[in-house]
Amino acid sequence: MSQKHPIIFFGTSTFGSSHVPALQDKTIVSQFLDVLHDGGITQIDTAARYPPDNHGASERMLGRVKAHARGFTINTKVLFAGNNSAGTLSREAVRKSAANSLETLGADKLGILYAHTSDNATPLEEQAEALNEQYQKGLCEKIGISNFPLDMLKSFIDICEEKGYVKPTVYQGQYNLVCRGPEKKLLPFLRAHGMAFNAYSPLGGGFLTGNLTKGTAEGTRLTSAYGAHFARWYDRPEFHDAVRALLRAIEPLGIRPSEAALRWVAYHSALREADGIILGATKAEHLRQNLADIEKGPLPQEVVDVVADIGRTIDALGGGDFEVVPANLPPR
Repeated sequence: MSQKHPIIFFGTSTFGSSHVPALQDKTIVSQFLDVLHDGGITQIDTAARYPPDNHGASERMLGRVKAHARGFTINTKVLFAGNNSAGTLSREAVRKSAANSLETLGADKLGILYAHTSDNATPLEEQAEALNEQYQKGLCEKIGISNFPLDMLKSFIDICEEKGYVKPTVYQGQYNLVCRGPEKKLLPFLRAHGMAFNAYSPLGGGFLTGNLTKGTAEGTRLTSAYGAHFARWYDRPEFHDAVRALLRAIEPLGIRPSEAALRWVAYHSALREADGIILGATKAEHLRQNLADIEKGPLPQEVVDVVADIGRTIDALGGGDFEVVPANLPPR
């Protein structure tokens, strides 16, 4: 009997990307759905922005392969294009984005409709009202927030409570064994308000494979324009030291770094069963391997202890948290 862990989502930010030509092929993308089906995974995460080099192509591909009709719940995010999110959560922008997503996906209802990132131009009350409208129309099962600063999230929820709008029940943010910032203030706040946390980049955009630290990252996402922002976040001495410490602990045990990172976030992190882990992959065999790694269960205690030390060290150095700034995201 497999161990219990957070809900597994599959993220499709690379579907339709020119950086991954294979994922512009309907037949190959269908293979990913087969792997998900075989693994009992029913939740797909996308966004109107995905992929960054070809906005909307991810949703279009999911529509072409009839993911919704095949029984998958699709969660998406309100569009922001380019590198400026101002005005993206206005009433009309939310209406237009949600309607387009539903039509493109061939779905009558979304699972989670997220605000993708903060919009500092539109009044927060209008943003809350706009998302509430989509929920009240029955166009989504839940409202979610992604990448909002905590103070903005607090104000958003205050407005929802004051106006009687539906409150967001999910927050999506970056979290992994070196990105531990959410544990300090964000997760306690979410717990207090009954919100789930869906963690993206459990492998740090590929950093936790160890390739960048070992000097073998050439040709991987971290050295491409598509993943350069991950390199800007993670290519730091304290994070490379963390990976080296992890490698010293796991190599004698025959555990790969990506496996260790996934098993840690699934069984030893601050996540609970009602939370989520968003996996990403550009090859079906990598997705299959990631799912198999998670099913191996908890890590040996000596590895868990090393990761705990890594967390304390990074925290003492003031690292382990990243602000998502729209102007710094691809394409640039």
